[in-house]
Amino acid sequence: MKKSFMYFMLVFAILFGGVASVGAQSKALAKDVKKRVKELKKEGWTMQASTSTMDYALLKYRTYMEEDEDNRIAINGIAEGKNLKIGRENAIMFGISSYAGRAKAQIQGKLKGLLSADNKEATSEETDRFAAAYEMGVAAKIGGLVKQHFVLVRDMGNGKKEFNVFMSLDESRARKAREEAAETARQKAGLADLSQDVKDFIGEPIEPEE
Repeated sequence: MKKSFMYFMLVFAILFGGVASVGAQSKALAKDVKKRVKELKKEGWTMQASTSTMDYALLKYRTYMEEDEDNRIAINGIAEGKNLKIGRENAIMFGISSYAGRAKAQIQGKLKGLLSADNKEATSEETDRFAAAYEMGVAAKIGGLVKQHFVLVRDMGNGKKEFNVFMSLDESRARKAREEAAETARQKAGLADLSQDVKDFIGEPIEPEE
C-alpha cells in the first residue's frame, strides 16, 4: 500500500510539474504577444476585415508556430496597395520573394566550391544562371505552400494603405520544393549533376529575416 501511494504521488508530481511548466510558458507567450500588439498598434496597424482582435490573432499565430517550431517557418510580407485584394497579394508576393531571395543568397556563395567534380570548370555565368533560376523556381513552388493567418493594415496617406500579411510555411514541404527547384535550375543552367554537398546545403533551412 505504501509503495502504491508513493508511486501515485510521484506520477502526480510529474504531471503537475508538466502542467505548471506549460502554464508558465503560456503566460510568457501571452505577455510577449501583448507587448508586440502594443508596438504594432503604436505603428498604426489595425486588423483587416476580421472579427478577431489583434491580440487573439497574434496569440493564435504564435501558438501555432511554437507547437512545431522546428518545422514551421514564419513568413511576413508587407506591401502597399489601394485596395485589400491588390495590397494583400502584393504583400504575399513580397514575403515569398523575400524567402526565395534568401534561399538564393544562401546557396550562391557556396556554388563554386560545392558543385560536382564533373563541373569544376563551370563558369561564373553558368553559376549565376543557376542561382537566378533557382530563386525563380523556389518562389514559384512555395507560392502554393504558404499558409495565410491574418492581415494587418494601416493608412499611408494619399489614399494608400500598407498591408502586413502573417504567413507560415511547412519546412518539410519547403525543402522538397527547394530540391525540385534546384534540379530544374541545374538543367536550365546546363550544369552536370549537383554534388551531394550541394544537395545537402540546399536541404538546410533558410535563414530567417533579421
